[in-house]
Amino acid sequence: MSTQLQNLNLKYLKDIENAVNSSLERIRLHPFIVKGYSKDLTQEQVIRWILCAGRESKSFPKIIENMIEQTDNPSVAKILQENLNDEYGNGNPEHAHFMHYLHLLDNIKVNRQVFDDYQEKVGIKLALSLAYNISTQESQGVALGYMLVNEGMTCITYSSVKSAFAPYYPDIKTPFFDIHIEVDEHHVDELYKAAKHIGEVHLSDILFGVSIGERGMAVLLDEALGIFDHYSEIPS
Repeated sequence: MSTQLQNLNLKYLKDIENAVNSSLERIRLHPFIVKGYSKDLTQEQVIRWILCAGRESKSFPKIIENMIEQTDNPSVAKILQENLNDEYGNGNPEHAHFMHYLHLLDNIKVNRQVFDDYQEKVGIKLALSLAYNISTQESQGVALGYMLVNEGMTCITYSSVKSAFAPYYPDIKTPFFDIHIEVDEHHVDELYKAAKHIGEVHLSDILFGVSIGERGMAVLLDEALGIFDHYSEIPS
């Protein structure tokens, strides 16, 4: 690869990284995140986040499977397959990421039926609708941009909830939060490699996907915060 092409490629990846970091900084200012770090979330808000994030986690393997079906790039498919294997617990169903949320509910003595019965509001519904729809788009770039925000914000969100979680459950020592942060940091590094593989021609689609990812993650946090608790049906 020539020096000129290397520089072009570095700029292309830097443009993506700058867009992702800008999105993450805005998410960091979301009231749910701010309240979490300052330990001002209610216990109900903490539990509702577990329910919302758990619903998203339950759907995530199918979203990755859709992305694998859409890509024609073997290197990207390999990166996504490794991510999918992690989601499924690398062959151990009890270590599937979704199961971590159920185990956490067990630890805090919240019946799993509460998870099954949770009535999704517009926040998690929109977040999941965005994820499912972009995962089946012909453009690989949109889905990659979405994933970069989705997995990139794990450190922010889980660190925030970990801070809010501790005062309500001081006797529970769980690796839940740290495990997800560590795993998703690796996934983000791999997703940047995937962005490099599909090339600069997809830059605008990736940046669009970043904006969609930010919107999806923000409305999930809105629901956990309780923004959608006041009207179940909008007057016509």
